[in-house]
Amino acid sequence: MVLPTDFEIYTRQLMGESLYAQFADALDSEAPASIRLNPFKTATAAPANGADKVPWCRYGYYLCGRPAFTFDPLLHAGAYYVQEAASMFVDHVARQVAGDGSPLAVLDMCAAPGGKSTCVMGALPAGSIMFSNEPVRSRAMVLAENITKFGKEGMTVTNNYPRDYRKSGMVFDMVVADVPCSGEGMFRKDPGAVAEWSTANVARCAKLQRDIVADAWHCLRPGGIMIYSTCTFNAYEDEENAAWIASELGADFVEVDTSCGWGITGALKGAIPAYRFIPGVSRSEGLFVAVLRKHGNGKASATGELSRLGGKALNVVYDGVRKPILKGKQAVPDHSEAMSHGLQREKFPQAELTYRQAIDYLRRESLQLPDGTPLGIVLVTYRNVPLGFVKNLGNRANNLYPQEWRIKSTHIPDAENILTL
Repeated sequence: MVLPTDFEIYTRQLMGESLYAQFADALDSEAPASIRLNPFKTATAAPANGADKVPWCRYGYYLCGRPAFTFDPLLHAGAYYVQEAASMFVDHVARQVAGDGSPLAVLDMCAAPGGKSTCVMGALPAGSIMFSNEPVRSRAMVLAENITKFGKEGMTVTNNYPRDYRKSGMVFDMVVADVPCSGEGMFRKDPGAVAEWSTANVARCAKLQRDIVADAWHCLRPGGIMIYSTCTFNAYEDEENAAWIASELGADFVEVDTSCGWGITGALKGAIPAYRFIPGVSRSEGLFVAVLRKHGNGKASATGELSRLGGKALNVVYDGVRKPILKGKQAVPDHSEAMSHGLQREKFPQAELTYRQAIDYLRRESLQLPDGTPLGIVLVTYRNVPLGFVKNLGNRANNLYPQEWRIKSTHIPDAENILTL
């Protein structure tokens, strides 16, 4: 891979010759594919192709190859999430800093597309709540889709700038700040990141990150935890910004227990506790993580207060299962109910779909259900995992899958079971 000259010179100096050589060699190899199971839907499942565990995530697995994820109904059902392995490290961090097991209130300030939000939520004590935010409207819609499919109660998606949260008066126990960055850690997977890289963009990102964190800091209770992360390598966005948070905003670094076998590299500048994932050293793409505890001691806003303040100050795009819509004399359930971990399946007649039928359903085509299926609203499943609702008319079933989420491709591959259920 041909890298920008300025990047190569700086990164070689930062990493040293030996580490840089490992990194550079890895950029010419294929990135590992990995998934994370949804513990609220498929905690007892396992990948079907003999995959290895991701050691720092309870529900993470490497895959032997890269399947056609788009055509796996279980992905659309929220049974698992396709996530880069290093990004799953927040599972390990959250479990270590979660405290005494009491429910926590968490804010993920830059959450799209939702991988870290769902990963952290799966590691939190029962009863915890999370606000997942994304400033860009189109990305907030993708975030809402993934949070809906994840199906865990207590998750809210907002479409706001960090300054809106700063003004809201909301206070959280934990803030995840996976800030926008120059994307150096994605060079292997995204050639566009290489083309867009520049020293000027690194400087812009470093400043933007401080602005975001400064706003988010007002939302973190004294004594609360911030997980600061980027998917880049340079010290301006990584160690220097983490040190700035500690010195200027007032925080102590929190050390996280790790294993030598995980291939995690420490700080490359300064002596702060930090956790770097570098291709060629760790089995992952690039990631930087620092964990900080805000000085002082205080309490987060109560759950009801967070909902009240959020409703007043924020643009909420998802707030749990939506109410059914009355069409004529019939109440039509929202798709979010089918995706919910709290779904009461006994409320609905059910029909198990074949693979081809499941793909047709996800394309939002009409279906023919088995003879004897009751008329009206039916919950359709694939391998006993809920996919959504249809309205059975007898001669056909009208498809109630969300139009904006449908599979647009007309290609139908052979069924490939990614999970063993």
